[in-house]
Amino acid sequence: MPAKKTLSLLLALTFLLLLIIWMATGDVLSSREEAPESAQKKEPSLFQVETRWLEAEPFAPQLVLQGQLHADQSAMITAETSGRVTQILTREGEKVEKGQTLLALAEESRPEQLARLKAEVEARQAEVDAAKRLREANHLARTEYLRLKSSLLQIQAELKTAQLDLAHTRPQAPFQGYLEELMVEVGEAVQPGQSLARLVQTQTLKAEAQVPQQRIHQVKLGQEVTLEMLDGQQLKGEVSFIAQQADPATRSFRLEARLDNPEQKRLAGSSVTLRVHLEPTQAHFLSAALLNLDDSGQLGVKHVNSDQQVEWESVELLSNTASGVWVQGLPLRIQLITLGGGFVEPGEQVRVQLLDSQDDN
Repeated sequence: MPAKKTLSLLLALTFLLLLIIWMATGDVLSSREEAPESAQKKEPSLFQVETRWLEAEPFAPQLVLQGQLHADQSAMITAETSGRVTQILTREGEKVEKGQTLLALAEESRPEQLARLKAEVEARQAEVDAAKRLREANHLARTEYLRLKSSLLQIQAELKTAQLDLAHTRPQAPFQGYLEELMVEVGEAVQPGQSLARLVQTQTLKAEAQVPQQRIHQVKLGQEVTLEMLDGQQLKGEVSFIAQQADPATRSFRLEARLDNPEQKRLAGSSVTLRVHLEPTQAHFLSAALLNLDDSGQLGVKHVNSDQQVEWESVELLSNTASGVWVQGLPLRIQLITLGGGFVEPGEQVRVQLLDSQDDN
């Protein structure tokens, strides 16, 4: 019996010792789960970007368009009566004045018909005058007087038609210009509506081009236009017409610029580059390599704010040159990211290394 008590006591002491060891081990493990303050994980270092201050500058933008020059006036002279060509009074390439006769058609019996109608008008006019006196004396019915007056008006209309028909045998230039093309020969019979000649006036010219719909708001009547020919020759003009409605096929608006051509240079029909001088504005000049596209395809740049956070700013491209681009839409003064912008996103905190303003990447 004493041996059993001794064994029980030993077992109890053993369990107590194990319990003490387990509790001590748990405290140690628990303390290890809480790292000392000096051993806590350090925050990752911020990405470094290079920046420079960029300020807006006065800029006179130009809208560059491709177009074509046309004669300011161009007309196709068509026959307004039938007849045989009897004379060619002006040759191709000759200068003509307004109202100058270009060619002659056979008059045939037109003069005699005109003389007959004139005599008929005089006779009926006399009848109407006599009827008027009788009507005033109440010796003639009103209906008879009106019949005679209507007959006079009818023959007067026929006389006017005959006069015009005779005049149409001598087609005339509607404006001063050059006879560009003659389409008939002596002896040829022509019919009303047939083309006889083409007349152009090149003392003034007009250039025609198409303006993209996203730029049409920048164009105004009267704006100066520099026109550059393929050989480098430059002319000056101004915007004279802007279409109110876009072409359904191209979604662009027709623009015309008028210019003087006092030396009558042969330019009509030539291709030309139009540089429309838009209103001066404030813009920024930077390297094209600094431009980015966002997810929607909008052009823009990345910069940092006063809290050294990355921001995105969309821009409008005004001009593209070999040395850089002019853009609009930025604040007047901006801290532009010049290096490392491709590795950071808007809203991200960064470390900033500010470069001198004259440095350019």
